[in-house]
Amino acid sequence: MTDYTTESPLSLERRQRRRRAVITIGTLVLGLFFAFWYALSYYEADESRAAPRTPTPTCSPYDPKVRTPADITVNVYNATNRSGLASRTATALEKRGYTVKKVANDPSSRKAPKVAELRYGKKGRAGALTMLDGDLPKGTRGHVLSSRTSRTVDVVLGAGFDGLPPKAQSTGLPMCPKPSASPSS
Repeated sequence: MTDYTTESPLSLERRQRRRRAVITIGTLVLGLFFAFWYALSYYEADESRAAPRTPTPTCSPYDPKVRTPADITVNVYNATNRSGLASRTATALEKRGYTVKKVANDPSSRKAPKVAELRYGKKGRAGALTMLDGDLPKGTRGHVLSSRTSRTVDVVLGAGFDGLPPKAQSTGLPMCPKPSASPSS
């Protein structure tokens, strides 16, 4: 004969209540998880839309005022006791296309610069800025000489000057056409 065990109705009811509670809490936790996951996906999508990507240029902008090294006349002055520094630098500047007018020791009584100094008048400002943009080492500073009326730029070499930096490479982009009021034919 086999014995069957029967469970009291009270314990059956408790077990069913526990089972319902576990299923209810599990369903709520799972629902909250998916709700937060859904909200997070919208939040991340908004961040990527808020930061637009900048388009890459397809050409260099046209600037009729851009000066080439051939347009700039320079005087190269040595403010150190190292002989030949000004002549070596003048030769290197000529190879880069600059027109060298004078090579000598610094004729001014100004304090020698740490690296290099550009001295120019109001008309020579554009040429000096062209030189500062990659043709002279970091630490070069500019100084406006209000009495100068020519476009000549003086390059005064200091004790920290070790030579010109490597020539900057071209961007490889074609120049954008000059803007016009009517379309070209």
